[in-house]
Amino acid sequence: MYKLTNTDSIIRIADKASIPADPANTDYANYLKWVADGNTATAADAIPDPTYQENRVSEYPPIGDQLDDIYHNGITAWKATIKVIKDKYPKE
Repeated sequence: MYKLTNTDSIIRIADKASIPADPANTDYANYLKWVADGNTATAADAIPDPTYQENRVSEYPPIGDQLDDIYHNGITAWKATIKVIKDKYPKE
């Protein structure tokens, strides 16, 4: 079973995993199949909004891309990329 959130992600109830709405994500593909099989996700009224940490993690580039950015553009450019996300979701 799944719950819909107020963001672009879906919560898998079994393990409370947050699944981004990304067609390349196998968990999201499984969710779409589950819905196609006639199931319905419930509303997320009991699920709190994501924390600033969860929002940040969902937007940070994969670690490999971050390391590549550091290698090609240096630490200062990488920090600028990460700062945009940190500023978008400040600590509460």
